[in-house]
Amino acid sequence: MKRRRSPYDAIDPAQLIARDWLALSRSRLANERTLLAYIRTAVALAGLGAIVAKWFEHDAALAAAIVMVVAGVLTALFGVLRFATEERRLRPLERRAENDDHPGPG
Repeated sequence: MKRRRSPYDAIDPAQLIARDWLALSRSRLANERTLLAYIRTAVALAGLGAIVAKWFEHDAALAAAIVMVVAGVLTALFGVLRFATEERRLRPLERRAENDDHPGPG
């Protein structure tokens, strides 16, 4: 399977200045914050589903609890996949900078 081209493939790391490296760092931190927001939402959904299942004993409440737990798991999976996709898009630039013996960020 051929790798999809990243918009960062056309960028030459040797031409980057400090502002560009800081922008890359901000993008990576934003990606991590977004992952944490997905995980927080997933835990809240799954926790609410568990509470509904424990406190209410109606069939409709049990069905709603199952839906909430499944939605929480799916939210977590989606967040992890999104995080991994964005990380893959950002990594080639840093990898090429390391291979070019460019100081890069840090």
